[in-house]
Amino acid sequence: MSEVPSTRRARREHERLLSERADGGRATEIPPGIVAHLTGARPVVPIVPAQVLEHLAPARVADVPVNPAPAAEAVPVGRPLPAVRTVSPARPLLGKPGRSRPSKKRRVANIAVMTAAFGLIATMALPAYAFSTSGAFSPVSDAAPFGAGQQSIQSSADQAALAVTRDDYQAPTQEELKAQQLAAAAAAQAASQAAALKLSSSTAITAAAYPSTVAPAVQALAQQLMDAVASGKLVGSRPDHIKEIGYLASGQVVDGCGVDIRVLQTIKVAVDNFSKVGVSDINRLCTGQIEGAGTNSPHYRSGGGHAVDFYILNGHSLTGGDSDSMKLLRLLDPLVPPNTNVGQSGCRSSGSGFVNLSEFSDSCSHLHVDFISARGSTLS
Repeated sequence: MSEVPSTRRARREHERLLSERADGGRATEIPPGIVAHLTGARPVVPIVPAQVLEHLAPARVADVPVNPAPAAEAVPVGRPLPAVRTVSPARPLLGKPGRSRPSKKRRVANIAVMTAAFGLIATMALPAYAFSTSGAFSPVSDAAPFGAGQQSIQSSADQAALAVTRDDYQAPTQEELKAQQLAAAAAAQAASQAAALKLSSSTAITAAAYPSTVAPAVQALAQQLMDAVASGKLVGSRPDHIKEIGYLASGQVVDGCGVDIRVLQTIKVAVDNFSKVGVSDINRLCTGQIEGAGTNSPHYRSGGGHAVDFYILNGHSLTGGDSDSMKLLRLLDPLVPPNTNVGQSGCRSSGSGFVNLSEFSDSCSHLHVDFISARGSTLS
């Protein structure tokens, strides 16, 4: 509790401070004793009417003194009253609101959603209830209309039957694939050997004269070729040079009709890889032909028979640059000795990539292969 100033000067100073605070808009709570001291007001005693006292305690009304209401005492004017802060009564706490009922619009929406869901489920279930397999797909009942003649079909007698054609294609056999693999391996080996040896054309193996007897290996190879002639797989031309192979197959040595064993091996490679092979020229000395290069031709010189001309592979004519000619050359390239000559260079695209075959220009009516300058006695 604040102390009351004891002197007049202190009271005035205290009143000035209170007045400044009141002018500043801030209310200050003043103790009741100071207010009574400053204003000179007396404490107010509540006055209870006699009727109320009689109603509350009729037996003791006489004991309660009844004081008349004193006259209101005037409050001196000229001294400002201090501002008294009033406290607003506390608001009563609101109770917990109850759950509000949903609106009519929301209730209608809920009913619509539930109805739609029920309808969807019912629609999905209807086909299952409606489906029945009783009597369905019965072969007897289904065939009955045909037996009774209820259904029929008619077509014109002149209508031709549909012709069915089938596209044809060819794929390499296992033997052909294996031969290609062997050819590739042999080509790589021949290339390495040629690079290592670096032989010159002066070491070429040629035959000035054939031996007086037929070697067993030559005779056996010639017999295999004559078997191909008998089956129609190997054919000749005019003049026919197949007879030169026949002499060797029978073990005969005919003067001027010898055949280089490398030529026989080349023909055997062709017979083994093509369905039909045609040979048009081998030893011109045997047939008396003077053509092309004349007596300087590998077909004629050094006893003749050091070259072979193919004019048929797989039953069709050759140009030296067609697919079958190229196939035979790629089969021979890794097998023949280095410096083996092959004609028709102008009939093929440039850059054939041969390792052992040496190309030269010739007519595009056949495929020429010769060993007149080859550096090796047999095919590998």
